[in-house]
Amino acid sequence: MPAERYRLTPRLFVGVLLSLCWLSQAALADHPTLALSSEQERYSLDPYTAYVADPHRTLTLEALLSDPIVFTPAQQRSDLHLGYTPAPMWLRAELRNASDLPQQWIVQFEYPFLDYVRLHVVRDQDTQVLESGSAVPVSQRALPHRQAVFPLPLAPGETVILLTRIEAHGSKMLSANVLQPERFYASNDRQNFWLATYFGMLLALGVYNLLLFFGLRERVFLHYALFVFGFTLAILTFNGTGTLIFWSGLGEHSGRLVTLGFTLASAMATLFAQSFLDTATYSPRWHRMLGLFRLWCWLAVAMALILPMQAALQVMDVTGFSAALLLLACAVSSSLRHVPGARLFTLAWSILLLGASVFALRNLGILPSNFITLHGIQIGSALEMLLLSFALAARFNKLKRQKEQAQAEMLTSLKRHEAALEQKVAERTAKLEAMASSDMLTGLLNRIGLARSASSALQRSRRTQQPAALLMLDLDDFKPINDRFGHAAGDLVLQQVARRITEQARAGDHCARFGGDEFIVLVENCGTEQDVAEIRQRLLETITAPIDLPSGHRVSVGVSIGSSRYTGGPPDFEELLRQADSAMYRTKGQTGERFRE
Repeated sequence: MPAERYRLTPRLFVGVLLSLCWLSQAALADHPTLALSSEQERYSLDPYTAYVADPHRTLTLEALLSDPIVFTPAQQRSDLHLGYTPAPMWLRAELRNASDLPQQWIVQFEYPFLDYVRLHVVRDQDTQVLESGSAVPVSQRALPHRQAVFPLPLAPGETVILLTRIEAHGSKMLSANVLQPERFYASNDRQNFWLATYFGMLLALGVYNLLLFFGLRERVFLHYALFVFGFTLAILTFNGTGTLIFWSGLGEHSGRLVTLGFTLASAMATLFAQSFLDTATYSPRWHRMLGLFRLWCWLAVAMALILPMQAALQVMDVTGFSAALLLLACAVSSSLRHVPGARLFTLAWSILLLGASVFALRNLGILPSNFITLHGIQIGSALEMLLLSFALAARFNKLKRQKEQAQAEMLTSLKRHEAALEQKVAERTAKLEAMASSDMLTGLLNRIGLARSASSALQRSRRTQQPAALLMLDLDDFKPINDRFGHAAGDLVLQQVARRITEQARAGDHCARFGGDEFIVLVENCGTEQDVAEIRQRLLETITAPIDLPSGHRVSVGVSIGSSRYTGGPPDFEELLRQADSAMYRTKGQTGERFRE
């Protein structure tokens, strides 16, 4: 007997284990049934939902109905938030109409970013298949809505089983509700109103700051506008409004717009922070750090377009979360340095992170589901955008005041320098007039300057009844110097001759280069003919003296001089020129009147 008793003990132990396993499976298979009453408008489907993964994509509706597939009941709301689970998920829930009257209900999945949601309504007689999801064209959805929603009519006392297959590249948040149509449409109208207000505000802020950029040419406004547009594109797609209204035909590729929008917004946010906080001036280290992080953001933008969808979404999450923390840390550091506008910038980013945290805690079931927790991201981003817009408005007013002050200072400066400028203009005008009246090579008067000086000189001579003389000088043997030594040597000879003429002239005499190798000397108060002859003699002697060239050669030029005198009557400068010119040509070829070596 003792031996037989010891042999039975292992068998008994195995039997107990098998019984416990069977009981646990039976308990898992015994899902609670949600009794729907017309007295209540809304039910959460989470406590009545069980789930199972389909990693090999082999589970079918027939297999779920015929084979003993074990579903895992959702013990709490967070159990239905599965993150980036690659496998499709099956959900099972059982509903019963507790009323004696037929009822209409709507099944609503809260998370809008679910690609494919296929609902099988299993009844006693048949099974109805309904489809929805962000990747499903609007025309093929059970109801045209930004979320996955399905109509559910129930006969009196009818019990149905809901088997839902869900595929999503993004995070799988599978919470659902059952609502009466009146409650659903009333809630939908409120949500649409707030969403329209939200997106209208974002669009207005983006366009307004873009116009400010075109008006002021301040890049901070452009960076903010691009940040708003990128964020708007992502949120518009993420909450299903974009796929419902604008790009339903993109299918599952619409998720690319979410990744592209958020990564682009992250890159623009770093540029905006650098411009707004002036990190290049106040925080060079943060400026370099944000610049390096932006390189990663641009790489993330490229990955958002080429990586598989789920990997692109994960890169987007890492980039967005890192950008938010980095910008908040930069803002706090700038606030400690008392950078203008940094405190408001810090408050704005803190509110955005708070809104995202509230949304995440609600998804985990830690916070209750209400308007604030359901739209935490939208509320946080709206407040953030408004605060940043207020900060930009303050910056705009500051720029306006600085511009007005600069204009006032500029006007004062203009008035202060106006007198000096007028004086400079007068001096410059006189200098230009002198340049217009002077020969560029020799510095003597040119024809225009000579004509002006001669007119004044002859008028004075007529008033004072003092004679004036005009001497015309023409260089002889000048052309061979140009031909042999070049024009540079010829210019040097002309300059030396001009200097010698100026040295022999008196202080009130007028010396001019009349053209080529011809010179004029207009002498006021010349006295007698003998005085004119002495002037001619001095000019002859000094001009014909040898001239040393830079090349080491020594040259000499001859000169023919003719003169004319004004002793009264109407002043006629041209007549004096003709008389002097005739006298000069009479001297050419006469010994004693021409000097050369």
